[in-house]
Amino acid sequence: MEKEFISIQTAADLSLKSIQTIRRAIKSKNLRVKRQKTPQGFNYMIEKSSLYEFYKIKTTAEASAKTETPSSEIKGTTRKKVKSFIKFAETEESEDTMYISANDFRSFSQTMEKLLGQHSDERQNFLRLVTSLQEKIIVLENQLNLLQAPKKSWYQIWK
Repeated sequence: MEKEFISIQTAADLSLKSIQTIRRAIKSKNLRVKRQKTPQGFNYMIEKSSLYEFYKIKTTAEASAKTETPSSEIKGTTRKKVKSFIKFAETEESEDTMYISANDFRSFSQTMEKLLGQHSDERQNFLRLVTSLQEKIIVLENQLNLLQAPKKSWYQIWK
């Protein structure tokens, strides 16, 4: 079996720990790593299986095997796990599983798309406002410089 290596950021995301915590685990040699030389120093690539062992993370296959629930136990409409969500592996202490209906997921995704559209529109409007304010400030600065400039030099009074 070929060993799979992941970056520190990915390891932090999978284990729900901070990057600094992963670095401490590497330093204390709790995680098996491979160093990759770069011009700036080294990148540490963490062996995925050692991460799973150290933080007691179940793989997605183990998690789905333990948490499968017959449809008779689910109340109301038939529900299924939405596989399009990125599922972080569950730890042994957590037995919570979230089920969501396809309709709920569709309405959630439509709402998120609307919000993203509104956000991009508001961002564009804000950038237009900032640009116009910058232009007005430049005009005011130029007018102020013209008012402060002397009209004639002191020696030109006699002419």
